[in-house]
This record gives sequence, structure tokens and C-alpha cells, in this order.
Amino acid sequence: MKQQLKLYSLFILIATGLIAYSCQPGYDTASDPMNITFSQDTIYLDTVFSTVGSSTRSFTIRNTSNENILIDKIVLGKGGESPFRINVNGLSGEDINNIILPAFDSIWVFVELTAPAGGSEMIWTDSIVVSNKGYVNDVKLISLALDAHFYFPNKAITIKQNPPYSDIIIPYSILPKNAIWSNDKPHVVYGYAIIDSGGTLDILSETKVHFHAGSGLWISSGGELKIDEANIGSYLNPAILEGDRLEPFYNNIAGQWGGLFGGLFIQRGGKASINNAWIKNGTIGIRCDSVSELEERNLIIKNSRITDFSRVSIYSGFGNIEMENVVVANAGLYGLYCLGGRSFIDHCTFINEFPASRSTPMVGLFNRYDDGSGQYRYRDLREAYFGNCIISGSRESELGFDFDLDADFNYQIQGCLIKIKPNHSAANYDLTNTSYFYQCVFNEDPSFILQTSYNYELDSSSKAIDIGLSAPAIRVPYDAQKKNRIIDPDAGALEKN
Repeated sequence: MKQQLKLYSLFILIATGLIAYSCQPGYDTASDPMNITFSQDTIYLDTVFSTVGSSTRSFTIRNTSNENILIDKIVLGKGGESPFRINVNGLSGEDINNIILPAFDSIWVFVELTAPAGGSEMIWTDSIVVSNKGYVNDVKLISLALDAHFYFPNKAITIKQNPPYSDIIIPYSILPKNAIWSNDKPHVVYGYAIIDSGGTLDILSETKVHFHAGSGLWISSGGELKIDEANIGSYLNPAILEGDRLEPFYNNIAGQWGGLFGGLFIQRGGKASINNAWIKNGTIGIRCDSVSELEERNLIIKNSRITDFSRVSIYSGFGNIEMENVVVANAGLYGLYCLGGRSFIDHCTFINEFPASRSTPMVGLFNRYDDGSGQYRYRDLREAYFGNCIISGSRESELGFDFDLDADFNYQIQGCLIKIKPNHSAANYDLTNTSYFYQCVFNEDPSFILQTSYNYELDSSSKAIDIGLSAPAIRVPYDAQKKNRIIDPDAGALEKN
């Protein structure tokens, strides 16, 4: 009975409010045209892909007078042919009539764009026209739209979860057997694009690939990814793999793409060779699955950058990777995570100035992991070689180890500049042991020219200059920008002239 009384009282309260609202007197509005102002006279919507909706922009229409104004019309100049859309105080359409603008008040106008498919690059313009008793003014609208190749999922994998957790759905599409992505226009991926067994994907030099949130490339067993296989591009003119938000604000924001298995997922039996690329702004950049002892390298990266990942830039779970002349910068957890397997790395720069706090080093070498039940499982670290590299960043130590004697743990670091805690007794390493650390420089500033602009060249004060050994320089005689480093090589991917 009490519950019924409460509901009845609530009904009376709502009904009374509605009656009171409906009985409000109408606004008296000015009989003459009144001056109104806009918070902006031109709205620039950021570059978008054709057929994909833009982010929303807004402005206000202001009444600075002491009289209420009746705005006769707010319309798009091109009417129904316009690719723009507007919303005025919750009302949508291309032609909105009879809007009250109270004295000393303002109303919001929201603008979006969905450009139709067209040429490779098109400027779209229109205007929002505001009429007030014969007084007409407008706000200009401008946006750049890019045409693109789109890859949409047409299948899905369902991973069952025990209640109360929801099943995990992974949308995907399978690429043609021998796919080639050229640089004629951008490529936009939704879900996972899968390189199937026996198939290849060639991403040509200077191609731009954009991934929607939760998307990536999946190289299945027997598949192969090749980026600039002909080595036509360069470190400064790379193929770019990044998110699909084109606003400048998102240029270096981590976490924009990468599904459950990461951004580029190299399944066991798959391979990837990457030249002259810039991979950026995702969750996990590259994830290498396990290989058998007899398998060749499943990931080779040269003359490239991998930057701004919210979790791990390169995750190798018993993978077999080779890197040379690669800059890995800014990761929320690890720039390179090696759980067993093999890694052979010459003249690479690992630098972590991630903007959020973190508790893990830039480079982590491991031969064990906790399986979640408090028990360790083991993966032999067969080889982890670093020659003439830089490993540095904002933490006290940017090189970390976790291992025990129940599995192999073989590493060797030569001619490198490393930021690492000198107190080795509690961390299972000895910086004076030349079998592990040979002719390295510890805890000195690498001094890059301007790393905030991703320029990781060494400036004249860098302690990485001339500290490299000859063997890695002979293996990799030119730096990422084709500078000769044979004589007095520096540590890192980029040689100081």
C-alpha cells in the first residue's frame, strides 16, 4: 500500500510539472531585425575519410540585446545536397525554423560531415545561413575529405566466456591470396584483416594504413606480411600504420587501435618483414607468437619507428626477431617484451618518455611468467643480443630481467648506452660481468636533438657518440638515414655526423 502511495504521489508530481510547463506564457519577440553574433565565423572540420562521419564541431549564436529574438530560419546553404549535418538545440535537419533566442542568451549549433566517395582528395564547403526578419548572416563550413580503400569485416570469431563475463566477438575479413596495398590512396581497416595461410600482403613504400579502434592485421600460420620489401622508401618517408582519427590532436595519442591480439599479430607459423615504416598510436604494436626451434625468424624490422603504444610496442612470446636501425619510443608498459625465444638487435634506439606513470622498464627480458594461479611457467630465452643500442628513458632503470635457473637465460649486451640501476645484487645482474655487459656506458644522457618532435638524432653532447663496437657496425654499415657508420660508430639507430 505504501509503495502504491509513493507511485501515486510521483505521478501527481510529474503531471503537475508537465501542466505548469505547458502553461508557460509564450515569448514576446522583437518586431524588428536584431543583431546576432556567432562565436566563430568559420568552422573547420578536420580531415576525414569519405563515407565516414566526422567528429562533431560546434559554435554558438548569441543574442546580446535585451529583447527576445525569433530566428526565422537556420539552414544549410546547399540544402539536401550538402554533405554536412546540423543540430540546433536538439533539432536536426537541413532547414530549422522558428527558433527563440532569449535576451542575453545563446543557442548551440552542432555540425558534422559525411563526405561521399569521390576523388582522392576533395575540399567540401557550405555555410549555415541564419535569417532574422530579413537580416541574414552565415557561418562558413570547410573540410577536407580523403577517398580510401576500405576493408570491412564479414565474419566473426566468438570466444566463449564463463558468466558473468560476456563472450568476446572478434570481427574479421580474409584478404585475397596475394594482396598488394599501394600508396595511391589510404587504406582503412575495420576489425582484423587476415593474411591467410599461403597468402601474402605487400604494403608498398609510403603507403598509409589506418586502423579503426579494435582493429589490426592478423598474419596467420603460413601467411606473410611484407612492408616495403623493395626497400624503395626511407626512414623519413615511410609507410605509416596508425589509427583512423585524422585530427592533429590524435597524432601521438596512444591506444587508438589494436584488437585482442594486438595491432600486428604474427601467429605461430606466420612471418613479417618490415622496412621503412612508422607504426604508431595503438595498444600493442606487434605481437609475435611462439616459434619452434627449427623455424626461421618470424619478425624482421629495419629502418623504422614504432612509437606511442599504450601497452607494449613489440611483444615477443618465444618469437624469433631481428631488428636493425629501429627507433622504439614511448610505451605504457614495455617497448620490447621478450618472454623466451630469440632476439638479435643491432643499432636500435629504445627511449621511453611515456606521458603517464609506469612501473616497468622499456626493455624486459624474461624466461618465466606467472600463469595466474601463483605458479611459474617457463620459456627458454635462447638468445637476447643487443649491439650498439641505446636503452634509456624517464625511469631509474629501463632494462629489466626476471628469470631463474629452471630455464635458459642467455643475453649479451655490447657497446650500448643503458639506463639501469647500478645496484645489481638485488636484481640478478652484474654490470661488471663482461660476458653480459661488454664495453657499455651506464646511466648517461643520450641527448637527442628534439625527441618531442620524434627527432632521435644525437646532439653534440650525447654520450652515445663513438661508443659503438665495430662488429655491429660492420653488420649494419649505414644508419637509418643511410649515413655511413663504419668508422667510430655511435650507439643507436641514427648516427651523429
